Formats: sequence, structure tokens, C-alpha cells
Amino acid sequence: MRPSLAISALLLAVITFSHADNDLQARQAASTGRTSGTGVEAGSVTTGLATGHRPVAGITPTCTQKVNVQPDVFPVTVGTYTSPDGRTWTVPAPVNEGPTAVDVFNNCTGPGDIPDYASQLKTVVIDEDGVEITGYIHADNYFELYVNGRFVARDSIPMTPFNSSVVRFRARYPMTYAIMGVDWETHEGVGLEYGTYNVGDAGFIAYFSDGNGTHADWRAETFYVAPLDNPSCVRVTPTGRDSTFCLQGVRAECAQKDPSTCKALHFPIPSDWTSPRFNDSSWPAAILWPPEAVTNQAAYVNYTKLFGNAEFIWTRNLRLDNLVLARYTAKGPRKN
Repeated sequence: MRPSLAISALLLAVITFSHADNDLQARQAASTGRTSGTGVEAGSVTTGLATGHRPVAGITPTCTQKVNVQPDVFPVTVGTYTSPDGRTWTVPAPVNEGPTAVDVFNNCTGPGDIPDYASQLKTVVIDEDGVEITGYIHADNYFELYVNGRFVARDSIPMTPFNSSVVRFRARYPMTYAIMGVDWETHEGVGLEYGTYNVGDAGFIAYFSDGNGTHADWRAETFYVAPLDNPSCVRVTPTGRDSTFCLQGVRAECAQKDPSTCKALHFPIPSDWTSPRFNDSSWPAAILWPPEAVTNQAAYVNYTKLFGNAEFIWTRNLRLDNLVLARYTAKGPRKN
């Protein structure tokens, strides 16, 4: 979107603290990888573009509203890497190719505003004796929602143009919300987009009808960082990963000279990260971002009332942290 805003927000943000591919990546991560001096998983480094490209199943191969399409977006694809340490990675993310969410706004395959979206909703039953919840999500660019360890829905448009989504499910408290957010890319493996090789930015917001939503009490960790000139700029500690020391968040030197030399840093996704039993205590608190640092798109701006008092969250770095997992467990409804 607007790099200057994202960079300013990064400097000013207050840290209030703020199936297959998933299982495959978890199994592959069992092989020996790098560790930091503290014994913490230090990730795997790859260089250049991924290979093994394939379209993401269940996603439209093109936009019918052609005027709204950026070049090189469709068909939306993922790529694969095998890093020097023998691990295999799916980039920009291992996608659950289950059902997509209903759109509130979609100007790719729809007219934009979709006033009858509620009539299209079907309830995903997670717990028969649970409460019925409606949730609204806007992501730059892509999300997957899990509740109490169960997949609920994913974004219908992984890249651009931007859309907003609505879901409905039934679950019991305590209710664990788990969201995978992805800053999608058109040059898989180097975190760059379009023919201009831009460094993209990210962020997402979610609000649920029980009053819960994304706030500083969520936890969020990054699992894919790119583009990088030198991966050692990413600080890896027992309490989280931090790429804000990487100056290429503005414009990686490799992207300017030769994108095929750009590097990426990958971390294994825990196979049980969506489970209520997963221990996320070592993940950093999510970072709150002002809406203007994330988006000026109609898909959010025209629907702010649907998102209640929820806030945009991500990690400390909107531009280099491309695959972020976020979690929160609600003990009951939240009073706004």
C-alpha cells in the first residue's frame, strides 16, 4: 500500500501488546535445522525464487472485473523450496484448501458491495452445545481462521484486489481463535510483488459477535521473513523473532540489483498451533497498527462499523514478516 505510512507506524507504534500443507511442513520441520546461540530454533535460509509452482485450489483463476486486477496476480500460486538443510517449504504459506469465507465486499468476482451476504452464510458446527458467532475479517492479504482447533474458513482472494469476509460458527468457551495471516507475493520465495518487485505490507483485523476481536492481548509470531539481504539481521530469542533491525524493510538492495539473490528466513509451523492445548506463551504479544498504516481500501474503509472496537494487528514488522500466526483464547463474551 503506502510504504511511508507503514514505516512511520513502525517507528511510532506503541508495543502495548500488542490440510495438508500445514501437516507436511510440520513433518518436514522435524529434520535438523539451525539453532541460535541460546538453543532456539533459528530457521532455515533460502535464496532466490521458489520452484514447483501450482495454483491454489478453490481460488478463482481470474477476476471478472478486469479493471481492478494488478498484473501478475492470477492465477494465484504457491511455490516450494528445499533449503540447504534438507527442509521443504511452501511459500508464501502452506494453504488449507478448505471452504472459502463469504464476502462482504468483493470487486474481483463480484460487484463490490454484497448487501445480501448474510443469506449466504452457513454455520460451521465445532461444538454442538456452543454459542453461535458471526465474525468479520479483513486481511492484507490472506487469512485462515481456526476455532478450537477446527478450520472454519479461508480468504477467497489471497492477493489483490482486496476483499472483506464474514464467517459463522458454533463453538463453546473457552474459545481459542487461531488465525494465519499472509502478506501474499507474486514472486514466491523472495517476498516481492508485481513487475516492480515491491516489498509488500500486511496486517489483519477480526471482530466477532460475542465482542471478542483482535487486540493487544493476542499473541503473534512470524514464520517467513523476506526479502532479506542478510538473514542474520533477524534477531531470534526465546521470547520471539524480530526483523525490525533489517534495514531492507524500506527497499532491499537485492530487489534493486538482482531479485534472484534475495534471501528468506523460514521457521517450522507447529503441527498443533491451532489447538487450545498449544502453548503460545513464548510468542510475542501482537502489535497494534493504526488502520491507515495497513489499508486505505474500500473493502475495509466502507465497513468499519462491522469491525466494532477490534484493532489491526501483526508483528513488529509489517513489511518483512510475511507469514504470521496469531492466537487468543476467550473465556467468554467480551464487553466493549
